[in-house]
Amino acid sequence: MRIAMVSLVRLLGEAVAQSLCARDASLDIALVRTIDELGYIAPNNMPFDLVVVDTTQGLDLDAVRNLRRDHPGLPLLALGLREQEAEVLAHGSAGFTCYVRREDGLERLHAMLCDAVAGRLDCSPEIAASMMRALFRNGPVPVPMPDAGGHLTRREEEVAQLVTHALSNKEVARELGLSESTVKHHVHSILGKLGLATRGQLMRRMRADGQSTPPARIAI
Repeated sequence: MRIAMVSLVRLLGEAVAQSLCARDASLDIALVRTIDELGYIAPNNMPFDLVVVDTTQGLDLDAVRNLRRDHPGLPLLALGLREQEAEVLAHGSAGFTCYVRREDGLERLHAMLCDAVAGRLDCSPEIAASMMRALFRNGPVPVPMPDAGGHLTRREEEVAQLVTHALSNKEVARELGLSESTVKHHVHSILGKLGLATRGQLMRRMRADGQSTPPARIAI
């Protein structure tokens, strides 16, 4: 089984890879620092059976979405994910097919590698129920209203409107003449001010309200 291990912390990636290979000699694991590096390795045909992504150091879910779009049949495993409903659903929506919790051990990780390649997902009953609710929920996802300090700047309003039209960070950056990192910062700020967890929630929130701008006052 050929596996790509994505981790910003090389020591962590090497430790996990060495432990897995010591347990299962049939594994062939390549280490990369970012998801973008996978595109340099294989711009067209991905040579891996599975990609394991370390989520403990923070993760750009847009990069995961892009990888899923370019390689829809490639299993993605989130390593070190906190088993909380919002995080599991956000990562699943981005394209991950399974996850291993921070408290899980090597044996669990190895089992999940095999399950991921076989197309199986093993999770708690509570998370399974959350997934079913997310799939069959009618209407917009209830989200908390922003407090009095949740003002959006005019630039954040522009970014929010483009995000609502399903543009990626790269596309928003191109449209507004900004860097992609600046757009990421604006998106993070918008979600925090509006009390939202994901871009999808922002899109549903604005569309459900029938507004072209997020329901918050604009700070000039």
